[in-house]
Amino acid sequence: MALYQRYPDIRIEGENYLPIPIYRHIASFLSVFKLLVIGLIIIGRDPFPLFGMQAPGIWEWGQGNKIYACMMVFFFSNMIENQLMSTGAFEITLNDVPVWSKLESGHLPSMQQLVQILDNEMKMNVHMNTRPHHHS
Repeated sequence: MALYQRYPDIRIEGENYLPIPIYRHIASFLSVFKLLVIGLIIIGRDPFPLFGMQAPGIWEWGQGNKIYACMMVFFFSNMIENQLMSTGAFEITLNDVPVWSKLESGHLPSMQQLVQILDNEMKMNVHMNTRPHHHS
């Protein structure tokens, strides 16, 4: 990577940037609900009469096509869960100081921007560390 060639001592770490709590709770609920729906499809138990409702056509289709119905529920639910858990964050800090935020800027930095940001920060750090200290 170009950054390692330019800055051999740089340490790059990645971590997850958690979404807001309500999205995490909805995703957790969906993962449990998905398993419940798949279980009901497999055993053929119609839950709609419990709510005083007639089973919709898609439920009837699911009972005739259990494998496809279970796969659809599984993949569709996973798609929604992943969307809820994805923040799109790409946050860069240097010495615990934020230097780039995709959440604020709306885009990733180009390699040129990233090198320029790091150069500026490194120069500032060197300048701050070489300033004479005044003793009283």
